[in-house]
Amino acid sequence: MTEDEFTDSLADRIKGALLPHQVGRKQSLLYDLSFDHKGIIRMGVDPDTGVPIRGGGRGFEQDILVYDESTDGHTSVIPRIVAEIKFGKVTTHDAIVYSEKADRIRRVYPYVRYGFILGGMRNIPGRVLRLGQRFDFIVSLGEDINDDELKQFADLLREEAAASVKLAEVLFGKAKPSLFQRSLRVR
Repeated sequence: MTEDEFTDSLADRIKGALLPHQVGRKQSLLYDLSFDHKGIIRMGVDPDTGVPIRGGGRGFEQDILVYDESTDGHTSVIPRIVAEIKFGKVTTHDAIVYSEKADRIRRVYPYVRYGFILGGMRNIPGRVLRLGQRFDFIVSLGEDINDDELKQFADLLREEAAASVKLAEVLFGKAKPSLFQRSLRVR
């Protein structure tokens, strides 16, 4: 099985479990918003659809994107979870690059939850934990995911999507918290 085959299969299998959120493959998100020489923000979104465009120095393609759709703003894609996939093996370089990518995407979408999925692997290597501190979750999944594992994974993604919604409410003044805590879960 290739990384693309694994990712396509995983995305297809979780779609129904994450409603009302959408699940997309190879969709782009902005990692930069800049003002041009006339003071106009150049967003890097398609003017007709509001979908972020890959390339041009403004958009990264995501392996799996869990998102909400909006017709009210400058973009139609409100990301909730980015899930990057490595299949069969993961390198130190992968952990560093994706951790940096998470940081850049969060500069534009501070409420997005960013995960690293290691497909076809039994455990998470220590170097990934040490270098992947910008990930909200890291999970290893076998090549053949059974129904129980899929349910646990979908539960995790639902929790992360809910955290994204709540974090957006806090960051943009809709919620007025008196406590903010991040927890740790290891299994």
